Amino acid sequence: MPNTIGCIDCTHVYIRAPRENENIYVNRKNRHSINVQGIVDSKMRFVNVVAKWPGSSHDSYIWETSNVLNDFRMGRMPPGWLLGDSGYPTQPWLMTPLTNPQSPAEQRFNSSLTRTRVCVERAFGILKSRFRCLDMTGGSLCYEPSRVCKIILSCCVLHNICIDRGIPPPNDVPHVVQQPDEDHHDRVDDMQTGQEVRRNLINTWFN
Repeated sequence: MPNTIGCIDCTHVYIRAPRENENIYVNRKNRHSINVQGIVDSKMRFVNVVAKWPGSSHDSYIWETSNVLNDFRMGRMPPGWLLGDSGYPTQPWLMTPLTNPQSPAEQRFNSSLTRTRVCVERAFGILKSRFRCLDMTGGSLCYEPSRVCKIILSCCVLHNICIDRGIPPPNDVPHVVQQPDEDHHDRVDDMQTGQEVRRNLINTWFN
């Protein structure tokens, strides 16, 4: 996918039920968690991580409140876009797949986006395989949410160090399971402009 800056997605890290505001940490699977947003590059390095939102927070809400989105809107990011799944809004700086591709060009666009974006899903899989405390097979982290968030960020830093030093991922990386997309709400002007950018991208590169 041309002009791609990175790929974005969220993943849940399960925690013990906290003593305060317990209900907001319950995710749609009825388990307590932290919803973690990650942006990765082509080497599956985490270039940005947001680890502070409770499990009930939607992926699109975390994106809408992120500093990265604000940097895009303020023109502080390089030209290009992130790639996300259809749970995210289509914006000038965030390309998402077409819900119902009709033409061969649209199908090629969707295929290219999906093949490129899979690196973020794989990065989360490798991260959780390296650090089983973050994976559901390791149970739930038995700390307060603020400490759990620090553990998550530390594991992401260590994951990047492993990649930089050529340490191979574990052999038992969990299989990537595609989660159902969430509803999203965003500024109409951003979405309209994003759809125009996506259409120009399809016409330029995939026709």
